Amino acid sequence: NPLTTAAAPRWPTLAGVYEPLFVFNSIKSVQVPWLAVSHEWREGSRVLRLTTRDSVKWSDGRPFSARDVAFTFQLVRKFPALDRRGQWGFLSDVRAVDERTVDFTFQRVFIPGFDEIAAQQIVPEHIWKDLKDPVTFQNEHPVATGPFTEVNVFRDQVYELGRNPHYWQKGKPAISALRF
Repeated sequence: NPLTTAAAPRWPTLAGVYEPLFVFNSIKSVQVPWLAVSHEWREGSRVLRLTTRDSVKWSDGRPFSARDVAFTFQLVRKFPALDRRGQWGFLSDVRAVDERTVDFTFQRVFIPGFDEIAAQQIVPEHIWKDLKDPVTFQNEHPVATGPFTEVNVFRDQVYELGRNPHYWQKGKPAISALRF
């Protein structure tokens, strides 16, 4: 479960399975577009508008959209135990404007909030919307956008994640699986 706060999710849940909107490059000190390709501050820096990447698919082949982004943030709002980044301490609303655009409305001007929004792993609405308790969801068969989404093996001492058949970065990953 990439949203759990009960314990740290297993690596690579937060990078190899579920992906964020932007990835921070600490060498160059820049945010690298990932599931989102651009951002713009509006309304006196009280609204952050993100544009999501086109042609991204979930590992089950369904299209990824701004609705999934808005859903993820609203899910975290509905279940505060999932708000690991404390985003609802500075956000007042998140809504999809259209298929590729999402607006984050802030309670006040808080530019550092961008970093917390950018790093949030996004979950698919079509899978998570019907969960009774997403806080305790085991997520044994993840549907995600990351390079490694297929659980090939999961035993006591070994687990193996296979390549996402619908990964958006063409030709990647270069290897077929990660084994731990």
